Amino acid sequence: MSRHPVLRLGLGLLLLVLALGAVLLARGTADAASAFRAEQAVWQRGLKPTPPGSPGLSRRAGESVLGIRARADVLRTYQAYRAGLADVIEGTAYPQTRARFEAIKELERLRASLRGSDRAGADVVLGVILADAASSAGPQRQAQLRNALGVFARAVREDPASATAKLDLEVLLQATAPRAKSQVSPSGSPSRRRQRNENPRNPTAPARAEGEGF
Repeated sequence: MSRHPVLRLGLGLLLLVLALGAVLLARGTADAASAFRAEQAVWQRGLKPTPPGSPGLSRRAGESVLGIRARADVLRTYQAYRAGLADVIEGTAYPQTRARFEAIKELERLRASLRGSDRAGADVVLGVILADAASSAGPQRQAQLRNALGVFARAVREDPASATAKLDLEVLLQATAPRAKSQVSPSGSPSRRRQRNENPRNPTAPARAEGEGF
C-alpha cells in the first residue's frame, strides 16, 4: 500500500519536469525565431552588428525545432566577423583581421558537418569574406581572389539551384576578368564599367526554412 503514494509522487515530479521542459522549449523556440529575424534585419540593412552572444541551451534547442540551427550558426559567424573587422592581428604585414581569420576557420568547420544547400550557403559567406579580404591583401590580392572564386564555384557544385552562389561567382568572374581594349566600346556606360569591378555583394541573409538555400 505504501508504494502508491511514492509512485504518485514520482509521477507528479516527472510530469512537473516535463511541463517545465515544455515551457523552456517553447520559450527557447520563440527566442530563436525572434533573434534570427533581428540578425537577418541587421544583415540585410548592411548595419554594423554587435558581437553575437552565446545562444544558450534553450535557444539552441529552439533553433533545432525550427530547423534553422545550421543557418543561425553561419549567420552568427558572419555577424562576429563584421563586428570585429577593426580587430587587426598585430605583427602582420597587411591588415588581416582576427575576425576574418576566426570566421574563415569557423565556416570551414561548419561546412564539414553540413550538406547540400546549407553547405553551399556556408561557402557563399566564406567566398564573400575571402573576396573582401582581397581588397587589403597587397601582393596576395590575386591569390585571395582565386580562393574566393574557388569557394563560389564549390558552392555552385554543392547546390546547382543556388541563384546566390551563381550570381556571386558571375560577379567576381566579371570583376577579375582581364579587360581587352576591343571589348570596351566608346558607348560603354560608366555604370557597366563599374559593375565589372564590383566585389560580390554581402551574402543574402539566410531564410528561415532549412534547405531553401541563401
